[in-house]
Amino acid sequence: MTIFWGGWDVRVDAAQAWMCLAEHYASTHPLIVDRLDAVLEDPVPAVRLQAAQNLAIVGNTAPERMWAMAERIARLETNADVLASCLNSMRYYCHAAPERCEIMLVVAATRWAEGHIDNMSGINELCEQLGAWTAQLFVGQARDQVREWLAQWATDPLRFNNLLTAFVGALRAAFFGRYEPTPTAEASAMNDRAQHAIEVILSSVSRISANAYATATLDTASEVDKQQAIEQFRAAESVVLHTINQFYFGSGALGKNHIEDGPGLRDANSMARFLADYSGVLEMLANSRNPEALHHVIELYEFLIPGNPSAVFVALHAILVGRGEQQGYHYESLAICVIVGIVRRYLADYRSIFEDELHRNNLVAILDLFADAGWPEALQLLYDLPDLLR
Repeated sequence: MTIFWGGWDVRVDAAQAWMCLAEHYASTHPLIVDRLDAVLEDPVPAVRLQAAQNLAIVGNTAPERMWAMAERIARLETNADVLASCLNSMRYYCHAAPERCEIMLVVAATRWAEGHIDNMSGINELCEQLGAWTAQLFVGQARDQVREWLAQWATDPLRFNNLLTAFVGALRAAFFGRYEPTPTAEASAMNDRAQHAIEVILSSVSRISANAYATATLDTASEVDKQQAIEQFRAAESVVLHTINQFYFGSGALGKNHIEDGPGLRDANSMARFLADYSGVLEMLANSRNPEALHHVIELYEFLIPGNPSAVFVALHAILVGRGEQQGYHYESLAICVIVGIVRRYLADYRSIFEDELHRNNLVAILDLFADAGWPEALQLLYDLPDLLR
């Protein structure tokens, strides 16, 4: 919030007083709602904010007047803070009146996309509300009208970055709904829609990242083209990183006592299902050129080892000798700590997978990579490997 006011702003105090009266007496005293209409016409955003951020209160006593004011704000308000506060207040009605909420959201989002909202203040809050609302209506309530926005946003992660990250951030719990001990049909359906949405987003931003990287590293590209490509690359990769964070923290990879906003993955069976269900998503995430994103993907795979030790090892090897080596991940100090821990865990708990010659060769290739980077821990494991595999 970037709107401020002081103790001498009497019109702000008056607007707050009218809102307090509206909560109890709007239905019997129409004059109160008339005064709120006047508040919404005030030239000072701080005054309009008092009505917008508590607009749902009016719905308890004068619902039609509330909707008229909400639709007016969506149609005419130019201050992003005021508009965002209105959208936040109206979340209360997302289930009771989804059609009216959807209409209001479409109007607000269209006006923002067309440049009718002042970008000088509150734009991050507005994008957060638009992204969260889209997640609620499409993923949470299967409202298809807003689904087409996802494909549009994903084609330009630089322009729509805040919308994409807000949308993805709202899906953390939905990504794991089908893995509850006794999932409801609604939770499973939400999970399906969340997975579809993230596949649409990742397929687009991954392609944009790859194309931008190719342009940025092309000798014959102009400096202007390179700079534009770098900005596109960073925006696309930030969406990828934000996505992997939702899976990492939502799955329980940080620890069972740290599962955030959802059921997580609590046993080997749910991990195995997750690995199978999200194989395409995990592959796109593992193709990131951001070492931080790769690190979190590897940590997530480490957590998922009990679900399918062999498949996870194959995926880890592909990351480390593929995109990881290209981006210099094996030179990172955090990397050696995680990889040594993973290798020791495999040798202690899943040694049987190395009866396969391909897995043994891949293990040696991983340790060679880190040993060549100068890590003594990897070199020591290489020397000890014959004894450890006996």
